[in-house]
Amino acid sequence: MLIFTILSRVSDSVNVIQIQTKNPSNQVITHEVSGTGKVEGSQEVAVFVLENLQVEQALVHQGQTVKKGDTLLKLSRESMEDAARDLEDKIKTLEGQAKDLESQNKVNSQKRASEQAWADNSYDLAVQSGNVSVDNAREELQAAQQRLDEFYREKEAKTSGDDLSGFTDGEEDFTDGETAIAQEDDSTAEAALQSDLRARQEALNEAIAERNQTLASAGKAVADASAPEASDSSLENVRRELENARADLEKVTALQNTDGIIASPTDGVIKNLAVQTGDLTGQTAVAVLYSSDGALRMTGTISKEDMKYVSAGAEVKLTDNNNNDISGVTVENITENDEDNDIRDLSILLPDDSMAIGQSGDFSISKDSGPYSCCVPLSALYSEDGKDYVYVTDTENTVLGTVMTARKLEVTVQDQNQTTAALGEGSLSTDQAVVVQADRELKDGCRVRISENG
Repeated sequence: MLIFTILSRVSDSVNVIQIQTKNPSNQVITHEVSGTGKVEGSQEVAVFVLENLQVEQALVHQGQTVKKGDTLLKLSRESMEDAARDLEDKIKTLEGQAKDLESQNKVNSQKRASEQAWADNSYDLAVQSGNVSVDNAREELQAAQQRLDEFYREKEAKTSGDDLSGFTDGEEDFTDGETAIAQEDDSTAEAALQSDLRARQEALNEAIAERNQTLASAGKAVADASAPEASDSSLENVRRELENARADLEKVTALQNTDGIIASPTDGVIKNLAVQTGDLTGQTAVAVLYSSDGALRMTGTISKEDMKYVSAGAEVKLTDNNNNDISGVTVENITENDEDNDIRDLSILLPDDSMAIGQSGDFSISKDSGPYSCCVPLSALYSEDGKDYVYVTDTENTVLGTVMTARKLEVTVQDQNQTTAALGEGSLSTDQAVVVQADRELKDGCRVRISENG
């Protein structure tokens, strides 16, 4: 029985999973962002050449170091001569157009001034004529009113003088007949005078209305003549185009005087060459240089997730392609990548004379977080179905005696880097042994034992 027990324990010890453990510790989590970059100049200089000139020969290439005055391109003599002739013809045409437009503008200005004077004069005449007509009609109305008033005065005088109380009865019929005739004549005359007065009043009203209408029409003519003209930039456009053509001709002439040589305006490195031998020049720069006068920068890329560990002004550890450490290096800025939204472009400022344009180097940027009171090696952390967990050791009594087991314990991860995970407060106690390595797959409740090599 003793022999079987010993053999059973030996067999059991061989089958038990061997582990290594470690207690949680208080420490800082260091995040490191690294990559490779290339040195560029911070000051760019663009070289422009007139459009549609043929490149006879391109004498430099991208990345080449050049000195101020070095030849970059040589242009075709024939293309420069053709360009000069075309520009001369264009200048003559534009000069003629400008002259015609200036003449037309002068004629239009004189015509407009004449129309303005005519409208003003017509308005003055309309005012004078309308006032005369109204004044005449008002005088005639006043005269008609005076005639009617005179009639009423005479009638009243006649009525007050016709006292027939002293006549005999034999004369009554005769007197009544004369009175009736006189009253009928007075009524006819009164009606005629009143009708004439009404006619004169209507004539005055018509004169006033006609004057107002005439003045309104004349006033509109004045307003139309005084209205601002619609803007016309034809002459200005032609003059501007003419000025540009003359400037282009000067540029072509200058190129002809230098036999079509395009020289570097500064010491530097060719960043980009937009044309090659046989190409025609366009609107964009034929060449862009990194000027050696400006500061140097290194450009590289980092992932979008790493942005939280990198900020402008952060110190950078930099090693050039000769394994030389460069000190005094900082992050200049971080920008979005034009082609990939998950990548960010990193710009790193370099000290003077530390590296040369075109060189490459390895950079790393570190950022500490914490300290955290419960940190374990990353090898102790497992994830399943979106949940994180670790294994801790427990003991239990069996027929074989007291044995060690692994217990699965769900945890919350606060932070982590490539080697260490910081767990949330209360996830573990500092005296709990966490399984950091096992020679086989662990399961909740499985038997384990400390490795003799651990």
